[in-house]
Amino acid sequence: KIKDIYQIKGNYIVSTCIAVLCVVVTLISLFIPSTYQAIAYTYPIEYPWQVCTGIFLHGAPNSPIKEIIGHLIFNLLLVIPFGIMLEKILGSKRFALMSLVLWIVNAITFYIIAFIITPQGETASAAGISGIAFSYGIIGLYSLFTLGKKNFKLMFKQVSFYLLLNIIITMIIMVNPYVAGIFPMIVHIVAIVFGIIFTMFYHKVIEDFFNAEDMN
Repeated sequence: KIKDIYQIKGNYIVSTCIAVLCVVVTLISLFIPSTYQAIAYTYPIEYPWQVCTGIFLHGAPNSPIKEIIGHLIFNLLLVIPFGIMLEKILGSKRFALMSLVLWIVNAITFYIIAFIITPQGETASAAGISGIAFSYGIIGLYSLFTLGKKNFKLMFKQVSFYLLLNIIITMIIMVNPYVAGIFPMIVHIVAIVFGIIFTMFYHKVIEDFFNAEDMN
């Protein structure tokens, strides 16, 4: 009988790869600072791979190491527990497709904002996977509450439930422009909106998953 979603059998290779890439790409920029601009989201685009690597990079140029690591850890607290949980619930193919769409939306959001805020031909750069991670948090919240409807007590046995409470509070703070800034605030709001959209799209899959499992 299932006491925690993580005990359910299922692959989580996609979510693991995403987390590992976040760590590896960020460490590269830490050990070789000159690589930051070559792998961050940059407008105008200098290298084609920036559209891919920018999502995995964390921190900002000349930031203290503790801020870079803090940025990385916060996003991993969404990517790892909720990425794994959602991949088990949705399956690796659906999860990978959803993550791909979220990445494309995140990249488009950055380049639209960058275009608007650089009317004189200035450059802009950004990094981080929060544009995907915040969506995971929203869908994870729905998944846990779906479990709660079936077995209220069981919801409180989930490690992810207590992580999510803290993360949701932080997410609310991070959509405050006075804390995160206008640019990140827009990215975070777009991620939340698409998290809601994917929740609506996959709600039947999530409900069927819990209906099929023994939750007694």
